[in-house]
Amino acid sequence: MQALDTVGWTGDGDDTDFFLAIERTFDLRLRSNLPWTRFGEVRDHVVSHVAAHGGGGTTCATQMTFYRLRRALGLGRRVGPDEPLAPLIGDKLRQAFTDLEADTDLKMPSTRAGWPGIAGGLCFAIAVAILAFTTWAPPLRIFAAGATAYAGLWLRPFDRRRLPHGCETLGDLARLVTEQNRGRLARDGARLTGPDIWRIIQQLAAEESGVDPDLIGPETTFFRAKARAA
Repeated sequence: MQALDTVGWTGDGDDTDFFLAIERTFDLRLRSNLPWTRFGEVRDHVVSHVAAHGGGGTTCATQMTFYRLRRALGLGRRVGPDEPLAPLIGDKLRQAFTDLEADTDLKMPSTRAGWPGIAGGLCFAIAVAILAFTTWAPPLRIFAAGATAYAGLWLRPFDRRRLPHGCETLGDLARLVTEQNRGRLARDGARLTGPDIWRIIQQLAAEESGVDPDLIGPETTFFRAKARAA
């Protein structure tokens, strides 16, 4: 399979989102003026960062995460990766994930809004639309927007959130947490090889570009070439 010449970013924030994801995943800080144009340059920088700051460990990162989560949840050794997650977390999902972050020192994946949260977000969107697009008299417009926004605030406490997509078991959570904390786990002794790093970079770039990650090679560039003026 031949790699793409470019993923065709336009510089409207798509590259910024990618680099923020790199920083978050590998727990590093990137300068804003790095003269990179190819994904291979990102790979080389991350590999050198992990070599300099990682622990050179040999432990499986997902296994390390699983043990931390199990210990933070107060579970015994008999609980395995296939254990359903919802009964272990309980109803207060937002607070449970906050506590897990504090206890494991690992960033948790984002939870999903439940129906009250979705309805509340829709109320805020409607309130903005009322202020921006209606031609009602100012008192009526302000009252309608305020009442709609208040309804959104009223609904928020009832949103208990939902587990992330693909997060049905404790093992699923360990996998998702591992993917978001590769750099931190490497410093703690987890194994992170060059091929592992490249696979993660490909996946992060693919999520931002909407292309097959296997089509992103070291020589693939970020931006499409600008047409020369005649």
